Order: sequence, then C-alpha cells, then structure tokens
Amino acid sequence: MLEKHLFIMMGLKYLLEPDSRIVLWRNTIQLFHEYKRPKYIGPFKAGEFNYRIESLFTDSTNGKPLKPDIVASGKSGWFVLELTESPNSKKPKLESYDAIDPRDLSQYGLITHLKKPDIIMSRLSKVDDGPYCLILVRDQLKVENEDYIKDKLLKESLINAKETDLKRLPNISISLLPEMKAMEIRRGLIEIVIQLFQPEGDGKTVVQIVDEGLDKLSGKIGPAARTQLIEKVNNEMKILIKNYLSEYLEFKDNKFISTGKFKQHHKTMQYVVLKLGDWAGISGQKTFDDFS
Repeated sequence: MLEKHLFIMMGLKYLLEPDSRIVLWRNTIQLFHEYKRPKYIGPFKAGEFNYRIESLFTDSTNGKPLKPDIVASGKSGWFVLELTESPNSKKPKLESYDAIDPRDLSQYGLITHLKKPDIIMSRLSKVDDGPYCLILVRDQLKVENEDYIKDKLLKESLINAKETDLKRLPNISISLLPEMKAMEIRRGLIEIVIQLFQPEGDGKTVVQIVDEGLDKLSGKIGPAARTQLIEKVNNEMKILIKNYLSEYLEFKDNKFISTGKFKQHHKTMQYVVLKLGDWAGISGQKTFDDFS
C-alpha cells in the first residue's frame, strides 16, 4: 500500500510542478509582501506601494487602451511593472506605458500622481529591453539599470533588496493568472481538483476555485479580467467532467464535487491522476511507469 501511495504521490508531484510563468509571477508578487518567518519585507512593500493587475488604462496622447501587467502606486510615486518570459525585447510596449494617463489611478483605489511612471521589467533571465530597470526573479533577486528609476524611495528599496534569496520565502499558492490560455488553466487547476476528492469534501463553486487559484492576486485583478477567468475555468472544468472524469466528478448545486461512485482507494486515485494528466496535456510527456 505504501508503494502504491508513493507511486501516486510522485506522479502528482510531476503534474504539480509549476510552469515557469507561475514562478515568474510568484516571485515577482513576493516583492509586494512581507513575512515574519523568515523576516522579510519586499522592496515594493517597503516603499508602501499598493498594486493592481491587468487593469485598463488610457493612452493620454491618443485615447487608446493600455493594459500593463501590474500598476503600483505609493506616496512617493508610481510605476508600471511588466512580466514576460519572451526572449524578445519588450522595448516598444514599455515605451507605450510612458503615456498612461495618471488620472486613471484613482478609479483603482491607487494614489494619483501627475508625473509619468517609472517602468520596470520582470524576467527570469536577462534580455535587453532598452533604457528601463530590469529585475530578475528566478532564484535570487537581481536588479539592473536601477539608475533609470526616478522615484528615490523605489530605487533605494530595490537596491537594498538585491541578492534576496527568493527560494527561502513562503510559497504563494498562485496557480492561475488572468492571461492564461486553456491548457495553462487546466494545469493550474490540477491541485485544486485533487482537493475535490478529499474525504468529507463538500465541493467548490467556480468562484471559489478561481479565488483559490489566484491566491493573493484575487483582490488585485480588475473585475473584467476576473469575470473572464471565471468563464474560462468553468468551461475547462465542464470539459474535464464530460470527457475525462464523468464517473467520479460532477457539477451539482452550483458546485464541482466528487460523485457517490468515487471511493478512497489507490487504484481509483491513480485513475483520477492519470485522467488529470490527459486533460492537462502533460501525461504524454511522462507516464506513471516512469515513477514505478
């Protein structure tokens, strides 16, 4: 029984390994928070910056919409933070953020400033994005081109946080992001779906699933982006039930919940895990025979 349990757990560990985009977002969002153990104050938290994700802003020169990944504002100033894994330079996009109308900050509960924003790029590995500050957040916090930052407090906070070991910080359980596509969403939902098969579980609504997947981001994204993500998750969960786990998972009373046919048994759980891998498009990369 122990061998079977380990067999399933090792398979689950493989399925639950975070995508690099999740690592990028988790490690970047850590910079806005603080912890007592280990004692840590993120550089953006130290500067008392509040932030919003995927919020819509207006180009002050032509009225066109702009939607940066993160906009943050504090007493000393405000900045735009773009996150990407792309090996290509994002210089044109970063340049466009210089024209964001700062008056839009107030509609998101952020402090309004008349000056232009500082612009920062967050990556896992270095790419030349032009004359902008770059932070690298793979394992240790690296800060480059900080002299391009005009806000003195923001600049000092980032300099003081250099070489922070991000691996030592408590894990933020982000598994969903507003910008995710279908297969990324499925992969991000695996751990939450597994919880639906725990003893005495009473199921989860799609809103509960999304809020759990967003973790600390839940109250930070705009309502339109959140609604869109809820719709995407609902569609992917319905596909999971219809095409992969119709015998053991159902949508009942506005909740996703395990059926009465599901019994706590290693063979049943092994079947569920394999089906989740099929649904997420990753079981073909590695089968459970690799863990036996």
